[in-house]
Amino acid sequence: MNIPVQNCSSCAACANACSRNAISMRLDADGFFRPVIDSEKCVECGMCERVCPWNKMVDNPNVSAEQPKTVAAYAKDTSVRLQSSSGGIFTVLAEQILEDGGVVVGVAQIAPTRFGHIVVDNKAGLAKLRGSKYVQADVGHIYKEVRSLLKAGRKVLFSGTPCQVAGLYAVLGNAATTADLFTVDIVCHGTPSVKVFEKFIRELETARKATFEKVNFRDKSTGWGGYSLSYRFGDGQPLLEPHARSKYMRLFLSRICQNDSCAECRYRKLPRIADITLGDYWGISKYHPEMNDNKGTSVVLLNTTPGSILFESVADKVVQCDSKVENAIAGNPCIVRSSKPHPKRAEFFANLDKSPLDQLIKTYCPFPSPLKRAYTRVRGLLGRMKRKIVG
Repeated sequence: MNIPVQNCSSCAACANACSRNAISMRLDADGFFRPVIDSEKCVECGMCERVCPWNKMVDNPNVSAEQPKTVAAYAKDTSVRLQSSSGGIFTVLAEQILEDGGVVVGVAQIAPTRFGHIVVDNKAGLAKLRGSKYVQADVGHIYKEVRSLLKAGRKVLFSGTPCQVAGLYAVLGNAATTADLFTVDIVCHGTPSVKVFEKFIRELETARKATFEKVNFRDKSTGWGGYSLSYRFGDGQPLLEPHARSKYMRLFLSRICQNDSCAECRYRKLPRIADITLGDYWGISKYHPEMNDNKGTSVVLLNTTPGSILFESVADKVVQCDSKVENAIAGNPCIVRSSKPHPKRAEFFANLDKSPLDQLIKTYCPFPSPLKRAYTRVRGLLGRMKRKIVG
């Protein structure tokens, strides 16, 4: 397989398509999942290269228009909404699929520092899939499992990053057109290194003198706009950390620890790859102030007819209003374009094993000064006051 490592999105389509199980996904030196070929099993059939979503662009077979219908929405169930990263729409869609006798596939925390796709067949299990996971996930052989479920006549809702949805379609081939498959892709800002997250957790455990168990990257007890990261430890003492002061979020938001291919993602574009695209509707107060109570609002892009039908089936469970895709993109530009990588990304990874994260952050992506933070807060306050007066 001749795919340059900087082009590999770690989608695992190759591993799932290989009929001889000659490919496994393993972490490389920087902490990203890469395909490793067992030469004794490989017969050089070329299937891995044919299904690679980088080698050949993959399209959603159901896309009917370039411009999706765009909606601002949130779940009427406040408890679901508060447990979700934005408006809780994924949970509402997932519950509908389960009520129809189907299953839901999404990413869960499968070990303290590892995340991966799992299949959920009951509403209680949906809690594992809620919330953002800012660490690269292990896809495993989930596409094969989805194929088996579809062959068995089960309805499937699959959620993942755009490249993972593309990987699923590539592996399914013509089977992707079945009426039993629904896909959701998230507005992705890139997939961070597992190694970086593990280093962060080790240093956190040392500082806390306790064993880490679980993380919520988007705890909304401090509000949707000012969300926090919450950590659970074995000693029972929780830790709540505002995202603006989080070392890990500083690394993530500076784009220094994401996968190489994320800088040139081929699937951050319109039309989107999935039936439905979900993300945070940042800037909602500017366009639909009545939809923002700081508990989370989703931007929903209805990219296909099946996606629109599924969303319409849960209309009585959501609060929604029609919007414009250009307004959604203004607040969340990752819908259509990749962010430039940090200019010193390679140097950061070269020094990852040599220095603690505090030093690496100070060197490569320092926190803004108190003066700059104050300026940002005042500017935001003035902006909100202006919108309120104009409104």
